[in-house]
Amino acid sequence: MSSVKGILERASLDNVIACLLDEPEPVKGTIDVSEKAIENSYREFILELTHLYPGINKDDDELFDAVIKFAAILEEIYLKIGLIVGGKLDRELKEGEKILKDMAAAK
Repeated sequence: MSSVKGILERASLDNVIACLLDEPEPVKGTIDVSEKAIENSYREFILELTHLYPGINKDDDELFDAVIKFAAILEEIYLKIGLIVGGKLDRELKEGEKILKDMAAAK
């Protein structure tokens, strides 16, 4: 879980700004959050799994229930990380906004 700790440690407004300024090219692709995207990801996973393990029974509900449970656990973890990081960045933005307002009021 060192990747989780790393995400939380790097979650700062300064790091977001550095990433936006230093990244030479935009990230390719978009995040599709639709039912079709979920179905396609499942289909791609099944295809990859049957390619890697030709003898696997793609109709084995117990196997895929276990995989879905695993994915759901990861989804919950990363959702929590996203909410924590979002809250942290929101606090930093509000603090920065207050500093700017105080500077403007002092002039």
